[in-house]
Amino acid sequence: MAATKKLLIVESPAKAKTIKKILGKDFTVKASVGHIRDLSSSGRGKKALGIDIEHDYKPDYIIIKGKEKTVKELQDAAAKADEIYLAPDPDREGEAIAWHLKEALNLSDEEAHRVTYSSITKSAVLKALENPHKIDMDRVNAQQGRRVLDRLVGFSLSPFLWKKVAKNLSAGRVQSVAVRIVVEREREIKAFIPEEFWKIKALVSPPESKKDQFEAALVRWQGKKFELGNPDASNEASSAVVAEHIKSNDLSILKIETREAKGRPSPPYITSTLQQGASTYLGFGTTKTMSVAQKLYEGMEIEGETQGLITYMRTDSIRIAPEAMEDVRNYIANNFDPEFLPEKPQEYSSKKNAQDAHEAIRPSSTELTPERVKPYLTREQYRLYELIWRRFVASQMPPARFDITTVTIGAGEAELEAKGRIVRFPGHTVLIPDSDKKEDNKYQNLPDVKADEPLDMDKLDVTQNFTKPPSRFSEASLVKALEKEGIGRPSTYAPIIRTINDRGYVRLESRAFHATELGMAVVDILIGNFEDIMELQFTANMESSLDEVEQGKANWVELVDNFYKPFEAKLEKAMTDAAPLKGRPWDGDEKCPLCESPLVLRYSVNGAFLGCSTYPECKGLIPMPGENEQDENAEPAEIVPCPECGSNMILKKSRFGKEFLACSKYPECKTTMSVDKEGKPVELPKIKRDCDLCGKPMEVKMGRRGPFLACSGYPDCKNTMPIDKDGKVIILPKVEGEVCEKCGKPMEVKMGRRGPFLACTGYPKCRNAKPLPGEEDKSAAGAEKAAPAKKAPAKKATAKKAPAKKAPAKKAPAKKAPAKKAPAKKATAKKAPAKKKSEEDKSSEKE
Repeated sequence: MAATKKLLIVESPAKAKTIKKILGKDFTVKASVGHIRDLSSSGRGKKALGIDIEHDYKPDYIIIKGKEKTVKELQDAAAKADEIYLAPDPDREGEAIAWHLKEALNLSDEEAHRVTYSSITKSAVLKALENPHKIDMDRVNAQQGRRVLDRLVGFSLSPFLWKKVAKNLSAGRVQSVAVRIVVEREREIKAFIPEEFWKIKALVSPPESKKDQFEAALVRWQGKKFELGNPDASNEASSAVVAEHIKSNDLSILKIETREAKGRPSPPYITSTLQQGASTYLGFGTTKTMSVAQKLYEGMEIEGETQGLITYMRTDSIRIAPEAMEDVRNYIANNFDPEFLPEKPQEYSSKKNAQDAHEAIRPSSTELTPERVKPYLTREQYRLYELIWRRFVASQMPPARFDITTVTIGAGEAELEAKGRIVRFPGHTVLIPDSDKKEDNKYQNLPDVKADEPLDMDKLDVTQNFTKPPSRFSEASLVKALEKEGIGRPSTYAPIIRTINDRGYVRLESRAFHATELGMAVVDILIGNFEDIMELQFTANMESSLDEVEQGKANWVELVDNFYKPFEAKLEKAMTDAAPLKGRPWDGDEKCPLCESPLVLRYSVNGAFLGCSTYPECKGLIPMPGENEQDENAEPAEIVPCPECGSNMILKKSRFGKEFLACSKYPECKTTMSVDKEGKPVELPKIKRDCDLCGKPMEVKMGRRGPFLACSGYPDCKNTMPIDKDGKVIILPKVEGEVCEKCGKPMEVKMGRRGPFLACTGYPKCRNAKPLPGEEDKSAAGAEKAAPAKKAPAKKATAKKAPAKKAPAKKAPAKKAPAKKAPAKKATAKKAPAKKKSEEDKSSEKE
């Protein structure tokens, strides 16, 4: 009997490689490489939504452009398989991908075996395959509801912004609310008025024991707290009076109080806290954190065995599986003293709106210590894994115990305090030091002193202080704010932050978000016309409603309908009534650089700028003050060493808003690299070749349609050569003596999407282009093949010549017969515009 052919489909090629090594020859393992279907966007108006609004918001799904080959490979593999297992990630998006795979592969509910696992280990994968289940349509519908809502809002609000603010702007249901959070913080900072207050600190010591000095701060003056709001602490003069009083009085210890305190460990990481922790302790951005975590989850070969190192990294639950709890407690028992293992496991509560679909983020095995796996990991992977491993193991250790001692010192009508702390039992801090928990530096080592003992005053400092404005959001604190407000979910935090940054609504400087003028303008006009959508609570309630859809408690169509009908009415009104934001007067001191006229605010997809108020007569413009700085600390999605000098590359933006990588050692090293949409470097082929025209070395450059070779002698030599998809140089044929029939300039060979062609060197003034010599007939043949149906009349006309020979008198009609060939000629002529269009397209390659 033939062996059963089994196919398992996952999302990523890396995961497919890991699981293939686990399952061996019994399984064919393929990757969908993410989503394979999405809403269509062809047509105009509401047709471009890809949603049939009149029929229960039915989505119109199509294969994503570029995924046709992948889908065909999956269909071929499915046709050969007896059993098909769908194993994308265990969340909403993964469930939706599994459903789209089922639909694209034309599988029945019984044929589509859904399998999920929280970690990619042999035991977890085999257990999942033993317990397949049907696709969870409630979870799929929750994802569908989110996708439809996002499309309805995005496709509706974007044209509104084009009309009222600037072309090609975009808005999103969740992203726009995230921008609002940053904008409101920006305005709080700008409106902040600092308040002055003074502090007094003394350096004291026991008599004749200067080595036992410690610091004491003034806390009470004449029975009242000496702090902000106390008139005596509000200015230099009154503070000086207090300081003089302290100096003129003897110091003595009034009392010493000691109390026990406990420092509980933190729960294991979830997505949001991992992003915050990686930002705070490792300096990772949210995108980089999730990219590195994805690799740890997908797995690698460790000590000869391929496995994932951590559980699924998109989760909002701090739940721990029983077997993982047993594993970590055994590890603590075997590697630490008995007092480090609590009698009962430490228990933690997830937040109210947690989906609780997955475990917390933890090591797949506690026995895989950071030091044990270090040789197999990159530096970034090791640092993140160590963070996750320590946090998880520490979460099951007992609290640390401290003695907190407060020494109160009297000096006339003033009271000063000094605080110290002694560790009685380190508990979990053996793995997570205090510095990692951001403890204040308010504790110090105190000498052995007693009540009523005198003290010497060694030094007295009186310092001026000012209240500080609210802190700007970092990536970590913005994720925390989104989570607190119930906006977004674990899988969306990183994309939200990247999107609002890419759109130019915020900018990241020194790891802190600043709202741009464009971002503030977009938020203002959206709040003015769509206040409910921009409300934080509205967005949070929508997330909760989607959770109810996932739980089977709500219908996604009703959810969408209740939102869209009132939204559509507001949109129609706003399109007519909302005042455009273009051309508002600028209240700064800047003037037009060309004519000294006042400037006005203008916007583009790349941000706000100042333009001359007399436009179009004068086209003067300047960048928006304070918004054209580059962030020297911007990081790419992953650490990239400079290929020339080895220094780290940093993410930059060109004046046209395009991102690229530049060496951090600029101007000493001027190396740059292109990046893809996710901020990852695009590796260019390495080709050594000298220019055919001037002999200088050629360099690989990145153009709009991919890499090409360009002469390093540019602009003196503008020679270029195309490169194919395999990184090989394409040698173009040489044509001499061809002159443009339109302008008389020489023609040159260029490479277009359909191959080489002749183009005028007078481009762009002359856009003449034509096929290579000898290729015209092939072009004509291709044109005739394009319209075979129109040849039929011509063939019939020719066939009628036979009777004409037998009856000469009837030759007259026969002469007319060839005229019936006209349709065939017409068919060929009809192809000419298409030919001309393609030639113009080819000529546009030179732009």
